[in-house]
Amino acid sequence: MAVTAPGGALAGSFFSEEELAELGLESFGHDVRISRKASLYHPERISVGSHVRIDDYCVLSACKDGFIRIGSRCYIGAMSFIEATSGFTMEDFATLAARVTVYGGTDDYSGLFLTNPCVPDETRNIISGPIRICRHAIVGTCCVVMPGVTVGEGTAVGASSLVLRSLEPGGIFVGVPARYLKPRENNLFSLEAGIRDD
Repeated sequence: MAVTAPGGALAGSFFSEEELAELGLESFGHDVRISRKASLYHPERISVGSHVRIDDYCVLSACKDGFIRIGSRCYIGAMSFIEATSGFTMEDFATLAARVTVYGGTDDYSGLFLTNPCVPDETRNIISGPIRICRHAIVGTCCVVMPGVTVGEGTAVGASSLVLRSLEPGGIFVGVPARYLKPRENNLFSLEAGIRDD
């Protein structure tokens, strides 16, 4: 089931708490702001923590047997796309900037198989894997994250990077494909300690 709601100036930019309850999400916390212009596929397999914002034109698809788990204090920027074929987990304080694309599954491009969802499944070879964006990780604008990747705790991925493999915690990675640049400061963990959740 897909849920898409048109934006409306009178209704506000984000779903109200009552409207969120009607979407059929698996669960959601408090202070959850999901744009009315976002699209959620299989919302019954999507859970969202507290203090979360998901902006305009985001697509969250818990397709096949996948799921989407978004922790607390997370942000997903406008026009981001999450395809969770094998599951997508976003831990607390993680960020996906605008236009990030996350692929939980991809066709085999070798030429040995057919590609795209308009051909019989038995003629395709889907490469899939769960994706995890760990605590305090940030994925910059226009990045692409491929199946089976974990972005480590406190790691930053620079804009327009292609993430083909898992990235170690606490680093800054950039490029196509994403490569280690330097360590990332870890002050964000002490700043987190000063935040009181109500």
